[in-house]
Amino acid sequence: MLDRLTSSFRKLANVRKTGLIARCATRLDYRANRAELNKKLHERSIKNDDISIVEKLEKVGIVIIPDFWTSEKCDQARLEIDRLIVEYPAYVNKNAKADQRIYGANNASALIDSFGSDPRLGSIATEFNRSDTINAFTLAARMPASSGNLGSGEGWHRDAFFRQFKAIMYLSDVGLENGPFQLLEHSQQPGQIIKDMKRANLGYMQYRVEEQQIARLVRQDPQRLRTFTAKAGTLILVDTSTLHRGMPIQTGTRYALTNYYFPIDAVDHSMYEKFDVLPKA
Repeated sequence: MLDRLTSSFRKLANVRKTGLIARCATRLDYRANRAELNKKLHERSIKNDDISIVEKLEKVGIVIIPDFWTSEKCDQARLEIDRLIVEYPAYVNKNAKADQRIYGANNASALIDSFGSDPRLGSIATEFNRSDTINAFTLAARMPASSGNLGSGEGWHRDAFFRQFKAIMYLSDVGLENGPFQLLEHSQQPGQIIKDMKRANLGYMQYRVEEQQIARLVRQDPQRLRTFTAKAGTLILVDTSTLHRGMPIQTGTRYALTNYYFPIDAVDHSMYEKFDVLPKA
């Protein structure tokens, strides 16, 4: 019965996009997703110290861990990214306007792979997803300042609806002018999503959000907007179903690594084709 009701609201929401029907469809979608999530059973392998990280991720959407890597290791990783961009120009992603990206950099660099295969991060991802999870690939990104850039990710957006876990490492010091990561807290929570849809007239399954819509939400509660300036070596664990972006970079060059975690049964060849992942040598 619930499935039929949800399907009917989805069809209406896809036509009307905004308003009460869209909010009802969204509420039903998240209720169904929660039911599926609660069915998932897995053997807990996470350390007790990291349980609080998962709990904060579920509540707020983001956790910051300083000094995850040393500055020396970050220096080496930046050189590795420069090398990969020169050696594998065919795999420098052409869809990213602001930054130079190589998906699957872990397949061509032992140093980057040490981040991609970090067992602690893997166990956090599995606990967060409540199912066996792997890092499908690691993105290496170099973002130089350029005129009119919209920042990493090309503006405010969600990567997905429903939970999705990523681990982002700053490899360079990031100040306000270097394109820091920004996030709207609690924007992944179903109840908050419904409120945000009403306050900013957000559409059903609207992935990209306009600046003026974000401004409306921030005016309602300025403390929700978080800007993460930090030193090289800082780790950001984030549910990318939140509303987030990289601020437009005004000066310097920002380097970062990002692990893309997915449940094992969601990873297949089509995903690697979609992201044009650099294959293993």
